[in-house]
Amino acid sequence: MDKKIGQPKASHKRFLAHNFTTTHHAIDKLSEAIFRHLGVLIAPIGDGEIHRVDDPNGKPGNLACWYVCHLDGVPSCTFGNWRTGERYSVSAGGISCEITARELRAESIARDHRRKTVLLSAQAQTARRAQSLWESSEPASALHPYLTRKQLPVLSIRVMGGWLLMPMWDIAGTLVNIQRIDNSGNKRFLKDGRITGCFSLVGAASLPTSGRLYVAEGWATAATVYAQTRLPAVAAMNAGNLKPVAMALQQRYPELDLILAADNDHRTPGNPGITKATEAAQAVGGGLVWPQSCGDDCTCTDFNDVANCRRAS
Repeated sequence: MDKKIGQPKASHKRFLAHNFTTTHHAIDKLSEAIFRHLGVLIAPIGDGEIHRVDDPNGKPGNLACWYVCHLDGVPSCTFGNWRTGERYSVSAGGISCEITARELRAESIARDHRRKTVLLSAQAQTARRAQSLWESSEPASALHPYLTRKQLPVLSIRVMGGWLLMPMWDIAGTLVNIQRIDNSGNKRFLKDGRITGCFSLVGAASLPTSGRLYVAEGWATAATVYAQTRLPAVAAMNAGNLKPVAMALQQRYPELDLILAADNDHRTPGNPGITKATEAAQAVGGGLVWPQSCGDDCTCTDFNDVANCRRAS
């Protein structure tokens, strides 16, 4: 009987028996089984989640091997190699805990669905909070320390408790988040609020459907670009969001002439400001501009920095 159980089936599945006495013993035995059949030496995590690890016979980072281990109740583990089709199960007393490929996919899809549901619920709650804060706040004053230091106009932003409130909209025009900026320039988003693909609009009551639109990294940069060009701009709020924002704008309004107004992070290796803006411009076939440094020891990185530096000189 034992010999029969130990033989591989046509589907490359095996059922392996071990006797486990303690949790540490169970982990040791599960680790031995995984190493013996996959050549992977690990201490498996018994959280019931799918974990991916490298196939030692492949290139680094291939993540072809996987395992799912449970240490509560009867310790058990199912593991295999996606590339070869191997799949094995091991549990105490020879009790099979086999999970088929279809069940693994269904479990993964269900888990992703649960996570997405939780995320969407949190984002919706944050959007309601953003709307409430916006409606309860007051129009900002040009005398706010941040605006005074940056030499910026108010431009349809609000204030609450000393914090400036910069609204963030999605492409459909829904308020989904707020960036708060204090007197010192410290910035905070609302917890769990949407950011990717969302933006703050400067210099217009609503998004234009055609003509030139600048896409900047920060709100101060967008406000400076508007003040200098009298053309609307949007602030993506971070370099990594430039491309998602530009692509969302192009998809919704293909007649827009998008110009990426990059930060010039010339003192940072790789210049992430220009690098990310270039990626965004290439993705939408848009233009690209960036501020020139003021001199050899210049610390200015964005259009607002340069504008204020030149005013000082």
